[in-house]
Parts: sequence; structure tokens; C-alpha cells
Amino acid sequence: MGLFLSMSGVIGKDAAAVEKALAAFAAEKEGEFAQAERTIEDEDCLVLAGEGDRVSILYPSDFFDWDAASQYLSRVLSTPVFSFHIHDEDLWMYLLFRKGQPIDAFNPIPDYWDDNLSEEEIFYWSGNARQVAQAVPGVASEEIENYLKRWEDPDYEEMQKAYADDEFAAADCWQLLDFLKKLGFEYPITADGQIEGKTFRFACETKGEGV
Repeated sequence: MGLFLSMSGVIGKDAAAVEKALAAFAAEKEGEFAQAERTIEDEDCLVLAGEGDRVSILYPSDFFDWDAASQYLSRVLSTPVFSFHIHDEDLWMYLLFRKGQPIDAFNPIPDYWDDNLSEEEIFYWSGNARQVAQAVPGVASEEIENYLKRWEDPDYEEMQKAYADDEFAAADCWQLLDFLKKLGFEYPITADGQIEGKTFRFACETKGEGV
């Protein structure tokens, strides 16, 4: 089994506001959210990182409602929130919410789960750089549009990078880290596995409810 990773990226709110909203989400789910010393090996470890108006949330490995949590944060904080996901090391993807409403989505392999998707559904997952730029102050669409490419396009070059200063090439799920960096988000785990952020015990019964 490959890597599974889920994150939220909150625009326009500070860490204190996000922490308060996460506590409310956990309470609503009759779960637990409390600051605690944790390592990445702990299945209930949530990491909160970022300064200013860009806050990253790395969810525990056993939490599956990252889309629902991101949508909740967007609604209660009345701000844009990304839901980021790496699935089985095969792809990275996102949903973008504004005030709780989905406004954009990207998956480089849109028919990954269903090879009978309609053209309309494929278009839904194509990503819109202008929508993202409008939601993220200081980011221009031309700085991110090269990430929003289908990996199965016949003209696609597997090992090329979206931008010259990227660390990861397309078709690598870790390209997500380059995308995060362009948006101003921190990925709170260092290359040697150290946590850079505030850790919490986060335990909610999840149902895998998406949007």
C-alpha cells in the first residue's frame, strides 16, 4: 500500500482562529481535539502549522473526512479552504471551498476511480487556475496553471516539472509540495520526518463522507 495523506489549507485566518474552529468541528462530531505531544507515528496526530494568513492542517492517518472538515472550516470561518489529498501514492488532488461552497477541483487522473466519467465530470476535475488565484491573495494564475494538467494526456511528458524551480516532477504525488509552496502553505514534516508545527490529539469517528 502506498502513501495516503490529507490536509486542509486555510486562507485568510490565523492559527488561533483555525484551532478554535477545529475544536468546534471535533465537538460537533463528539470527538476529541486537544493539544498534546505527538509524533508522526501516532495515528491520532494532527499538526497545525503556518504563520499569518496561511494555515496548514495535516490530519491523522486514520481520519477520512478531510473534505468534510475542510468544507466545515470554510463555512464557519467564512474563508477559502483547500482540501488536499495524496491517494495511494498514485496522485494528488484538491477541492477548494469558499464560504463552505465548492468552487474548484483538480485531479490529474480524473477517471482514476471510474473510467466511464462523462466529459462534464472530467472537466469538473480539471482545475481552474483563475479560481485559485482569486481565492489566494498574492498568487497569479500563471504561477500555478502548469500544475493543473492531466497526467494521462498523450502530449504529457512524464518527468517534466511544472516550473523550473520545482523540486518534484509531474506524475509524482509529491508535486503537491511544490503546489503548496506556490500557494504559501507549509508542509509541516521535514525530509527527515520531524514535525514543524503544533501537535494535537485529534480523534473523530469518521464515515468517509465527501462532498
